[in-house]
Amino acid sequence: MNLQALFDDIDLTHIEHYIVISQEENLQLDFKAVNRADFTHSDDKRNFAKALSGFANSSGGLIIWGVNARKNSQGIDCATKICEIVPVRLFLARLNEFTGMGVSPIVEGVKHKIIETSTDGGIVVTYIPESDAGPHMANLGEDRYYKRSGDSFYRMEHFDLEDMFGRRKKPKLKLIPTIKGRGTNARVILSIRNDGRASAKAPYLAFNVNLPYKFDRYGIDGNMYHGMKMLRHTGPDLPYRFGEDTAFVIHPGITHDVTSIHLGLNAENPPDRDLEILYILAAEDILLESGRLVVPLLELS
Repeated sequence: MNLQALFDDIDLTHIEHYIVISQEENLQLDFKAVNRADFTHSDDKRNFAKALSGFANSSGGLIIWGVNARKNSQGIDCATKICEIVPVRLFLARLNEFTGMGVSPIVEGVKHKIIETSTDGGIVVTYIPESDAGPHMANLGEDRYYKRSGDSFYRMEHFDLEDMFGRRKKPKLKLIPTIKGRGTNARVILSIRNDGRASAKAPYLAFNVNLPYKFDRYGIDGNMYHGMKMLRHTGPDLPYRFGEDTAFVIHPGITHDVTSIHLGLNAENPPDRDLEILYILAAEDILLESGRLVVPLLELS
């Protein structure tokens, strides 16, 4: 059973069984007694922030609030008894309130649910998924990065952080030329493809082409439509520029048409060289990339 399914299924019977068998804390399971239901005790806040950071930065996990854990004869933390939270709905409300403040950046997909043990009391289970947006720093008085190893949370070392930052989802943009037609009617559509794992916000493209090839001011459809806003520019350096704000995204795996180049063909003076495109590509959170794209003359004729 995966972690999400366990969170959905877990009930009081599961919790009572954990007590009977002295369930050990492990890589994805943590028991926490609660000091105050109104979540004003600093230990409760710090425990929550550490768990959000540690589970999200590792393989995800469940916190079962309202179950006391103590070390057994082997020195391993195990569930020993239920310490119901009263009033439990107040505690749930505070958890929901602090979920967005507990770590930076926010962990998406965190869930909480109540398991009632009395009229006003109960246990709360928190589901924290593994995150691809990390590393996540624990707030609420911690201001540190944590990971989960075995049955405990540990401060992340410098090499851990370097590794996680390297694995963070990022967009990866590529300029794609597509030839439409042949001879005097031939055009090259310039598109941006996102080969990365994250959406590309606020994409930007600047380019220039070698003569006799020319920027097609009539755009993709011949009616002056371009797939991104044209930006004003003066000077010879990459004069054709297109860009959008952060409301505009190119999602992973998507190719977005931007503009067109025509070949300047006529019967007397056909092109005698390859099409060369010097360009710059950029988007939010990725480094500006410059390049040179060549479309062979044989493919254009």
